[in-house]
Amino acid sequence: MPSADTRAAIDDLYATYLWALDLQDIDDYVSVFWDDAVLKETQLDGTIEVWRGAPAIRAFTEGHFGGYGGHQHRETTRRYLPVPGRDDQWVLLSYWFASHREPTTNEIAFFSTGLSRDVVEARDGVWRFAERGISRWPADPRAALQAIADA
Repeated sequence: MPSADTRAAIDDLYATYLWALDLQDIDDYVSVFWDDAVLKETQLDGTIEVWRGAPAIRAFTEGHFGGYGGHQHRETTRRYLPVPGRDDQWVLLSYWFASHREPTTNEIAFFSTGLSRDVVEARDGVWRFAERGISRWPADPRAALQAIADA
């Protein structure tokens, strides 16, 4: 298992990611990815879209920011899987969900649920995403995790 310091740094990474996502802060959002990072997102039809590099991740994300901000994303039940021979990288599996506040009624409901498979990496003592793979909750979670890994 990672050290307490490593876990705390990775927790901070996820917190920055989630807050930037919900506050639609594009600079903070992109800052959690390495310049050569890969973002993978499984679409509802099962296809996987891939963005390579921080500029591509920024361009994709900017297209989704600026709209309604009544979402809250949570990430939970994180599993740390070691990368053989590396203490500067971890594969993380976790569940996530997003809630949505309906602006006209103020009712809150789940907007989406899913899972993620991420690779986090430390460079010069700083942890960031080398790879982030997200999928809405699939009928076959094992297959979805493998598809994200393979994409």
